[in-house]
Amino acid sequence: MKKKIFVTLAANSLGMVMLTSLPGVAWAQSSVTLYGIVDGGVEYLSGLAHGSLVHTESGYALPTRWGMKGVEDLGGGTKAFFRLESGASLMTGKIGNGSFFGRVAVVGFSNDAWGQFRMGNFGITELAQDAAFLADPQWELPYAIETLVRGRNWSQAGNGLEYTSPTIHGFTLKGQYDLGNSTHWNEGASGPNQMGEFTQGRSDGIQLSYEQGPAYLTVAYDEIRDGNGLFDNVYLNSRSLMAAGTYQLGAVKLYAGYQHLSAPDSTSASVFGSGVNPVLPSGATVPTSAEQEWLGAQWQVDPANSLTAGIYHANANHGNGNATLYTLGATHNLSKATFLYAEAGYVSNSKTSNIGLGDGFTDPYGPNGNDDPASGGSSTAPNYGRGQQGVFAGIVHKF
Repeated sequence: MKKKIFVTLAANSLGMVMLTSLPGVAWAQSSVTLYGIVDGGVEYLSGLAHGSLVHTESGYALPTRWGMKGVEDLGGGTKAFFRLESGASLMTGKIGNGSFFGRVAVVGFSNDAWGQFRMGNFGITELAQDAAFLADPQWELPYAIETLVRGRNWSQAGNGLEYTSPTIHGFTLKGQYDLGNSTHWNEGASGPNQMGEFTQGRSDGIQLSYEQGPAYLTVAYDEIRDGNGLFDNVYLNSRSLMAAGTYQLGAVKLYAGYQHLSAPDSTSASVFGSGVNPVLPSGATVPTSAEQEWLGAQWQVDPANSLTAGIYHANANHGNGNATLYTLGATHNLSKATFLYAEAGYVSNSKTSNIGLGDGFTDPYGPNGNDDPASGGSSTAPNYGRGQQGVFAGIVHKF
């Protein structure tokens, strides 16, 4: 074993010597930065099917993570860069996002004249999630733009290629293509989706943004398919069209947006699994489309304090009802690296809707065990037609 290690090290050293001795090879200056965020909080949630809940959680405001990023100046305005980022749970110490560098693992080139290209695991920078962050008055906190669409705006993707254009007259274009790594065009084998049941197939998207003075506008379209290349679940594998904008008025930033989701291949089996037939409210069937609209504002009271507010409304077709979410949040900076946060939310459901304040992982579409003890399973969602209230608070430290 020791001999094998010695031979490997010797070979690597010889390769480095040969590379540095080649004519015309020069080493540019580079830098590597270690960074991270630690976030812990406490939540009170009422309106569950079996009462209320008080629990601790990691990453309410900003997901706990650590990572490394580096950049090398190649000359002529071109730079090479990389980023490796791992999620973690502050409460359990477990790795988040499914794998060690599940949040982000990319390498690429950038140039002020022609833009940026990168490839790898985009993870939390999948196009829909990236676009939603700037369009959301609650910064994608747990009660925010993803709540009424059951986590669809927290989509992730790997095996990807991405190009971002330079900003020209305020316009920036971004295109993302995530290969399924399969011999079939639309199919994929990139692992289970957020429910842990079906593999994700090919995904792709395009975003056009405009920023000029106090105004910011964006339009983003993305597709996420299941492992068989189908749009089979409106809250998981679907088409998404989002249009949103913000406008800065002094210390206040205003928000408005619209999102349409479409999954024409949805069936009971694709949503709930084969052999599972939960009891839905009268007149309701598996949705194939959903829409969401929102309004909100952020007020920077002073350098240390800010307040946020947002109202979100969504409805799904086939009698699946509608829901409205009301939110109010606040942050207080203790220093440049540490701040406190809190948010309160209330969601109101129609009689055929049971959307909760969960993240889409703990309250996916469908009944909970109270509505349907036989096949509803456990869920933090309320009963059909009932509302849910929640409040959380925590602390963030950046390094």
